[in-house]
Amino acid sequence: MKRENKGRSVKTSPRVNKLILAAGLGWFMILGCSTTNLIARANPGATNTAAPTVRATFTRIPPTEPPPPPPPTAVPPPVIPPTRTPTPRRPPTRVPTPKPAAPTPVPPTPDLFGGFYYRPVNKGCSTSTSRNTRIEGTVYDNGVRKNGVTVRLSHGEHLDPLLPDFITGVDPSDPNHKAPEREGMYRLSPAEGGYQDGNWWVFVIDGNGNPLSKGQYIKTHDAPGCNIAIVDFVH
Repeated sequence: MKRENKGRSVKTSPRVNKLILAAGLGWFMILGCSTTNLIARANPGATNTAAPTVRATFTRIPPTEPPPPPPPTAVPPPVIPPTRTPTPRRPPTRVPTPKPAAPTPVPPTPDLFGGFYYRPVNKGCSTSTSRNTRIEGTVYDNGVRKNGVTVRLSHGEHLDPLLPDFITGVDPSDPNHKAPEREGMYRLSPAEGGYQDGNWWVFVIDGNGNPLSKGQYIKTHDAPGCNIAIVDFVH
């Protein structure tokens, strides 16, 4: 391309002219699309005249083989009850509360009197230096010497007298005379002035001869030994 001085016409090549023409056509096409969009926006109710594209219809061909069966549903295993019988629990053994021990019964006090009013108390036997054989003693009632009590000597318990019965409190030499110094005392003498062998029973009686005490057995000798026995009666 040759450029001329001012005042002269400018000549262009054909290639340049084609480029200019193509650029103008592209510009017009862009401008046309923009104008169409503006008209569609301005008139939204305009009907689109373009025919919809028809899709080809799909014809399903039946399968020649039956479909496989569905997988089996998992069945839970049956609940098997336990065959072992549960051992029943034994109830706790209750320890019984020990009952208080019954008080030990107090044995009855033995009746030292044997059911009688007086009880004989043998105080022993001694040798008599005066060679006498005697059974003597004192009668007590609640610790007090008691006069007027009859004491008997016999060969057996509660048998008949061998000597006259003795009344406590009298003089042994004179049964009709009371001796204050011998209050509650008695003396029965199988042998005065000698030793006498014998088996004796001494006990207390009432005014009718009924025994008021158990009998006390005494064994005397015909030699120095048991010659004077002392037996008290107490209540």
